[in-house]
Amino acid sequence: MKVCKSAFFWLLLIAGSLFSQEQFVQFTYYDQLTWSDDGNQLAFRCVLLDESNPEQVKTNILIKTLNEEQLVCLDPQPERFIISKDKKHLLFSGSYGLYLVSLEENNRAAQLYFRNPAATWFFQDFGFLKDRSTIYLDRYESTTMKTVQETFRIQAPEYSTQSIGWAEIKPVKTISRSSRFDLPVDEIKGKLQTAIKIDNISVEFLSQPDPDDPGNFKLIYQPSRKSPFHAILLERCRPRLLSVNPDSTEIIASVFQQGEHRTYRIPFASRQLIAIENKRYFSISWLDAKQYFCLTEDGLFLRNLDLSLNKKIDQWPIPEWCRGIDRDLPQFELQVGFETERTRAEQRLAQLNELGYHARMRFFEDQTRSGYRIRVGGFRTREQARATGEKLKARGFDFWVDKIADAYDFFNSTRADEQKPFGDRTASVEYRKDHFLRSRIVLIDSDKSRSILVDEMNNIPGRERW
Repeated sequence: MKVCKSAFFWLLLIAGSLFSQEQFVQFTYYDQLTWSDDGNQLAFRCVLLDESNPEQVKTNILIKTLNEEQLVCLDPQPERFIISKDKKHLLFSGSYGLYLVSLEENNRAAQLYFRNPAATWFFQDFGFLKDRSTIYLDRYESTTMKTVQETFRIQAPEYSTQSIGWAEIKPVKTISRSSRFDLPVDEIKGKLQTAIKIDNISVEFLSQPDPDDPGNFKLIYQPSRKSPFHAILLERCRPRLLSVNPDSTEIIASVFQQGEHRTYRIPFASRQLIAIENKRYFSISWLDAKQYFCLTEDGLFLRNLDLSLNKKIDQWPIPEWCRGIDRDLPQFELQVGFETERTRAEQRLAQLNELGYHARMRFFEDQTRSGYRIRVGGFRTREQARATGEKLKARGFDFWVDKIADAYDFFNSTRADEQKPFGDRTASVEYRKDHFLRSRIVLIDSDKSRSILVDEMNNIPGRERW
């Protein structure tokens, strides 16, 4: 079973689905250890993989301050957002927590609340209260099926280009939620909105009966309930999101049509269908009649209706010492052998690993043969792959370059520990294969004593035994 969004997977749990969390494995992979100039902070890449959606692989830069317990994500990716009614601040949730952004200053996202991606709870609701320095937060715990309500006072963050900071929040006593201070958000959540009616005018998705292709709709413009006239704006589409601006002059409609997601704007007065882009909108919040924030497949944007303003919000400044970390996934690898017997394939893997190459094997079967493909990599470009292939050829290996089509399995393969020294101590990513690859970061001091800097973030059953 494949799920488009991790949030949807959790909704299945809430609804009493037959599936349990243990049937889908979510795990993190760490690499590219990088020390700060003063040795007080350690940055690294974190790859988040989800068995319920193996095509969706997330990469982020995380940072650990040695004398702090909290992990910070430097480039969080928004999943849900809310804006304060005074339009000064934005809250959003992501895989690693809850974040605050000032809309008046060009700051990075301030991490308010850390969340382990493999936690059994998720952010159910959050936003601002009328006292603008206070936020409300609801966490849903899937194991107990209970909601935990929390309220916090925010201490505004202070940043510099050389250091990393985050906002501090302090719990406050439970106060009334009646004084919410949020702008409304239209989002894909709960019941699908299929109609907007203003005065006598309506824009509505009407079911299009077709036994060969059920579930399709027509998007209809109806100028008056009594008028026989109506205009068909779209045919054979499936509605995803419908939103109207505050003065009821424009509609934005996100649909699934002809195998892809498309988003349009519809001025009420002209009945025109104006294409915005072939992307899916997950949520919209209007600042005024022309400007809106939207969460799309590509991130969080501030836009206006004619797209003369189109600013990406989730492009956070990264400290200079972290910029060598590559967030892009490898695209290519080498096939350097094929073995019909697993024992022989494992011997070839050991040989390649001893030579310093990351190698893995993939089972292959067709009508004529079955066995194990031996792969080495990965690489950003074909040229990099070929250069390594030529070195292996000099050692007696034949090779050919292939694209990595299974990133989930690629990262779920055994590999050597990564080590990064700084002065008389060393940070090391330790890998262990226990059905799924597990990783954690350990600090080794000059006296060889060891302490865990960053524990694994996996929902692999039995992970506490490491």
